[in-house]
Amino acid sequence: MSKRRGMVAGSGEGGFSLIELTVVLALVGLIAGVGLPTMQEWLDRYRVRTAAEELASLIQLQRMRAVSQSTDFSIAFDAVAGTYTLYQGDAATGTALEAMAHTLPNGVLFSGNADAVNVPGDEMIFHSDGSLNDSTATTDTIHMANAIGDVFLLSINRSTGRVQVQHQSNGN
Repeated sequence: MSKRRGMVAGSGEGGFSLIELTVVLALVGLIAGVGLPTMQEWLDRYRVRTAAEELASLIQLQRMRAVSQSTDFSIAFDAVAGTYTLYQGDAATGTALEAMAHTLPNGVLFSGNADAVNVPGDEMIFHSDGSLNDSTATTDTIHMANAIGDVFLLSINRSTGRVQVQHQSNGN
């Protein structure tokens, strides 16, 4: 006697019952319902962290350009629009290095408890010796946040050009 493919020995039919399928779908729905909010928070935090790290890299790049080419390079910020632009020279008289400004990702903005972009004139100008702007402050700060309260703080040391990115807070 031959067995049919896909059939369990002794049963008249193969496959799943409607009850078994319903139970599996209910379990999948329950797991997804619990996991999706956590996944969304992770994605929100990832976006703001990645945006902060990208800006930190571009700040370092502008400083290196200024030193290697012995001329000023700058970054001009528009905190309200959530954009920043890279320049050779300063924003008023220099040349933009790219056709368009960098825009922060959806859900990410310049924000924080203090001034969101705390740099003189909302512009960072690196000189050929690697120094940053002409100011008495020792550090510049930039706050980047998302809708769930994650704030990443970029601290830029004026004398060394070192940029630190720190997770400052979360509203949850």
